[in-house]
Amino acid sequence: MSSVEILNNTTCSHCGDPCDESIINNDEVFCCYGCKAVYELLETSGLDKYYSETSLENRSWSELKGERKYGFLDNEDIQKQLLKFRSETLSVIKFFLPGIHCSSCIYLLEHLPKLEKSIVRAEVNFVKREVTISYDHTKRSLKEVAILLSQLGYPPDISLESLDKTKEHVAKSNIGIKIAVAGFCFGNAMLMSMPEYLDRNSLLTEDFKHLFGWINLALALPILFYSGSDYFIKAWKGITHKNLNIDVPIALGIAALFGRSLFEILTQTGAGYVDSLAGLVFFLLIGKWYQGKTYQALSFERDYTSYFPVSITCLIDDQEFQRPLKDLRKGDIVIVHNDELIPADGKIISGNGNIDYSFVTGESKPDQKQKGQLVFAGGRQKGNELVIQLDKSVNNSELTQLWNSDVFRKKEKNLATWIDKISQYFTLSIILIAAGTGVYWWNTDPTVTWNAITAVLIVACPCALALTLPFAYGHAMRVFGKNKLYLKNAEIVESLSKTDTIIFDKTGTLTTNESRVTFVGPELNREHVYLLKSALSNSAHPLSRLIYQALPDCEKVPITSFYEETGKGFSAEIFGQIVKVGSANYLEVEVEETPNESQVHISIDNYLGYFSIPSQYRINVFEMLKELKRKFTLKLLSGDNNSEKIRLQSFFDEMHFNQKPANKLEFLSQNDGHQLMIGDGLNDAGALKKADVGIAISEDIHQFSPACDAILSSDGITKIPKILKFSRQVISIVFIAFGISFLYNIVGLSFAVTGHLTPLVSAILMPISSVTVVGFVTLFVSRLGKEIGG
Repeated sequence: MSSVEILNNTTCSHCGDPCDESIINNDEVFCCYGCKAVYELLETSGLDKYYSETSLENRSWSELKGERKYGFLDNEDIQKQLLKFRSETLSVIKFFLPGIHCSSCIYLLEHLPKLEKSIVRAEVNFVKREVTISYDHTKRSLKEVAILLSQLGYPPDISLESLDKTKEHVAKSNIGIKIAVAGFCFGNAMLMSMPEYLDRNSLLTEDFKHLFGWINLALALPILFYSGSDYFIKAWKGITHKNLNIDVPIALGIAALFGRSLFEILTQTGAGYVDSLAGLVFFLLIGKWYQGKTYQALSFERDYTSYFPVSITCLIDDQEFQRPLKDLRKGDIVIVHNDELIPADGKIISGNGNIDYSFVTGESKPDQKQKGQLVFAGGRQKGNELVIQLDKSVNNSELTQLWNSDVFRKKEKNLATWIDKISQYFTLSIILIAAGTGVYWWNTDPTVTWNAITAVLIVACPCALALTLPFAYGHAMRVFGKNKLYLKNAEIVESLSKTDTIIFDKTGTLTTNESRVTFVGPELNREHVYLLKSALSNSAHPLSRLIYQALPDCEKVPITSFYEETGKGFSAEIFGQIVKVGSANYLEVEVEETPNESQVHISIDNYLGYFSIPSQYRINVFEMLKELKRKFTLKLLSGDNNSEKIRLQSFFDEMHFNQKPANKLEFLSQNDGHQLMIGDGLNDAGALKKADVGIAISEDIHQFSPACDAILSSDGITKIPKILKFSRQVISIVFIAFGISFLYNIVGLSFAVTGHLTPLVSAILMPISSVTVVGFVTLFVSRLGKEIGG
């Protein structure tokens, strides 16, 4: 059998691609061992009817191919391994997409919810070529999501080996081969065209001219159908999904040069532009490769997870230890207290789950779980402590994506929205300019027409504009992270720069609690101590943690019920006794409060007394307030009494004391301006969420609140003036970069429209412009960021 017959008649029994007969199993032919493994998996899973069901004649070839290629995603065991989260309606999946290569790809993929209503959210990690998609699995299956991506031109790279989460993806690309083919054709096309260029005395016979023309035409075919094929594929898939991406004008430019060359060579009216066509694709591919290498060298994690400082209580040999999440592994046993997040998927081995998954899904209805049942990362336990054995290692990247859930996003117009609108009309504008250029030169000098049209289509590029924000904000996040300010997303940089009003909480924000804890009241007996210690262990409040550590070691006892009111206190039932811990108001007792002291009152069936925890103002905090007051409106919202009013009044424009969490929330709702709230991540959760930017101050960062936009280590609070100054400088750099990008496009288009720019030079300039802008942003943001740590 000849190779042609094999290509025409033999196709893979799984994916349908043409193949030879080197891999055969039970009369079935496969193109690779991966397809063979999936075929056998479907057979053993009872899905053998799948192949007959997907061979219906009314299916399009792309749909049929997608059905067969990704059919194994209907297998529930595989779904369990691939899905990052699954509830009754919502699933979260992360795909590796080797086809991601530019800002247009990011734009299209992150706007998938507009193309398909069943997709709730999509976020791209450009450097890793990954997309994380949240979708409604009651409306669209995992297989159908994969097929949709494939039809858009971004087929997910999924193999049975990739089910091992510890394996790093390596982008498989044939760009090197395409560059080599384009370079070979470019060099030979130049050689074949040289006699035409140098034949000033018409010494070259017509036969040789025609021969060289036909050779050039043959060289143009691999350029068009292989080296430049990706541009046409991406452009066509973009058009079919009503998206004019950056590949559209490039594909039009390539098609214009090839079409004109084909016409001139066939009609023997000219030598064509094959050398320009080959050179254009050659330099475009080199630019694409160079861009990818440059962006990797300047890369940053979008959520910058290496600076994400979360830890949790871990149980080792019946002893409790605080351990960073990044150090947890599959099989570890963790204790999740009231209001804490579940760090990774696992099974309950002790306790009853009352889990709020609003962090993940947006729905606040608690999910009841019993011992032995599976729980997912991102759920927040409400009530008694849970002991969980992890089924997976912790992925901080996924936790930060949960932190960025749309449920907690603040709707605000920003520069990204503005750039999205520009990008939508950029490609259409370029096509119209190219058409106008063509009409003008066709009537003025037809010999310039095709080069001018192609130069216009190639030289204009929105990539520099679109990549300015992610790189500027991403590097700003890196700088903030080094200074112990951890932002939940890059857009917070812009929100910080708009700040005109700063609202401070006092206790735990401007002041710090000393580690010395004193009990005021009758001496606690041993029974009181173990009841208190057991109850306190389930509270995430910093003062509860401090008292817990101060009490003598003793055996913990199980808690029957637990209820905590944010900013007030908690109650727990243990062996039929009611333990209450909180403020004087929460326990309904009247006690004289003293300045510079936090009081935590306790009762075990009856009132026993309170723990006194001395506090003092942080070092250099008054110098910080004095500096901020020169440029911002400062306000104070404190839950304490007004004993410190006289001392603080010179630093604040407005002060309010005895403020409960609800009062703080109401205050922010009634005030105008771009408000930055700095307070306790637990007691001030409502106010932090309501403010334009909410920063939670933490002494010992062990958890975070979905309400806050950032976590600031307490020893970094005096850097607030420098942080706000740096955020404004970053925005200035962004606008300068925008100016450079606009200037490049205006100057480039001016030269292209007037016929002074060849397609070859345009292909070289396009990637250089993007790299120049990104390099400028990276250099200046990093340099200015050094001033914060000074």
